[in-house]
Amino acid sequence: MSIASLHTKEDQQRALMILLKRADRCDLDTPSGVARKIELLSEAQVIIGRFAANAVRDYNRVYAERKRVHAEAFLAAKRDKAHHAELAVVELRLKEAELEAEKVRWNNAFASNLEVINSLKYTHKVLMAEMLNPQNGS
Repeated sequence: MSIASLHTKEDQQRALMILLKRADRCDLDTPSGVARKIELLSEAQVIIGRFAANAVRDYNRVYAERKRVHAEAFLAAKRDKAHHAELAVVELRLKEAELEAEKVRWNNAFASNLEVINSLKYTHKVLMAEMLNPQNGS
């Protein structure tokens, strides 16, 4: 599966699910199984990173739109400018909150997956050491 060929969000979501399912099936008792899981999760990390970046972009676009609409409504109001401006952006604030939560979820997924990868690297190192020196193993 070539990550570069995943153009649509649906293709990326499908690929991410496939990679994560394959990673879940890896044998963690063998160095090759751990190495394969690291490889699959690293591929998933690229896709998660794209989703995280897209979430930041989407949030920032709605934020900028809210600021623009607020300013336009403020300038257009004859009186009670602040109240009119705030009422004009209520829906955009709700959308912004939704996108901020999405941004945080993807950033958390990125950080969490990275921690799993790093933990697996340590596990791989321990398994390799045990293979090379079996009397030190359990």
